[in-house]
Amino acid sequence: MSRKWKTGLLLTVILCLIPLMALAWTGKVTASSLNMRKSNTTDSKVVKSLRKGTTVEVLSSKGSWYRVEYRGYTGYVAKKYITKVSSSSKDSGSSSSSSKSSSSKSSAKAGDPCSPGDSGAAVKWVQKKLKSLGYLSGSADGDYGGGTKSAVKAFQRRNGLTVNGIANKKTVSKLASSSAKKASSSSSSGGGGGGGYVTESLNWFRHPNTIPHHATFQIKDISTGKVFTAKRWTGSNHADSEPATARDTKIMKSIYGHWSWKRRAILVKYNGHVYAASMNGMPHGTQTIKNNNFDGHFCVHFTGSKTHGSKKVDAQHQSCVKSALKHTW
Repeated sequence: MSRKWKTGLLLTVILCLIPLMALAWTGKVTASSLNMRKSNTTDSKVVKSLRKGTTVEVLSSKGSWYRVEYRGYTGYVAKKYITKVSSSSKDSGSSSSSSKSSSSKSSAKAGDPCSPGDSGAAVKWVQKKLKSLGYLSGSADGDYGGGTKSAVKAFQRRNGLTVNGIANKKTVSKLASSSAKKASSSSSSGGGGGGGYVTESLNWFRHPNTIPHHATFQIKDISTGKVFTAKRWTGSNHADSEPATARDTKIMKSIYGHWSWKRRAILVKYNGHVYAASMNGMPHGTQTIKNNNFDGHFCVHFTGSKTHGSKKVDAQHQSCVKSALKHTW
């Protein structure tokens, strides 16, 4: 009798697991940037930010959300931004970007050329070299993302190489040489360029006047690479800011598509320094620049800054700040 009971229990467990096993499949991110959240709500904590083209394992489905796994991280993403990867595209030797990435992961070694979308030992080697020369901050995670591409461009520009953000043979050779030039902190602060800036963490309450009231600075959106100029109006818990001109408002709106409270990872360039930061894109409150087509101001957060309403550190803003630290101007 006991043996029959155990057998029945085992069959029940297997039957319960079958639909879960059947559901698991590989999906690809279609949005330029997609947040993986702790639970299936838009206000849940962001676990990981995924780039376009990133592949994830879809574990289960719940309403308009998928529960997915990516490199040890598990969370929820909106279904509409995930497309199924066919087995043929996964297994074939086609020249698609996903196939290139897969090939790169399996065969590339330290010192080999690599390019955006690749991951593994070759990428980690390039990142370590860039870090040692001052072009890249954050960890050498072996993932060739936007921050690594920007750092490679800065290195190429300073060392007289073709600037394309690809760690090709010439770039890798230069990185390995004793003649490679280190990043310069005195590079031009002109809009949108590279220049070897090292991204810094600005502790808002320890150094509250680093970016003073009425200061004008540049903002670079991490996901799109777009740059616009802003001006700090006031704010004690964070920097209340406004687009400097109508043209800057137009660029900022093109980043969001429509005004939104959504947090975005950004870099702030001011007085020869680049700081990791986060912003929202919703005009609100007081407006001091009357001809910029922006009805109010928006919020810029740095390390440890707080919201004005709750007077608490905003987890989503801080997640974006941490993400921005991995990127360079």
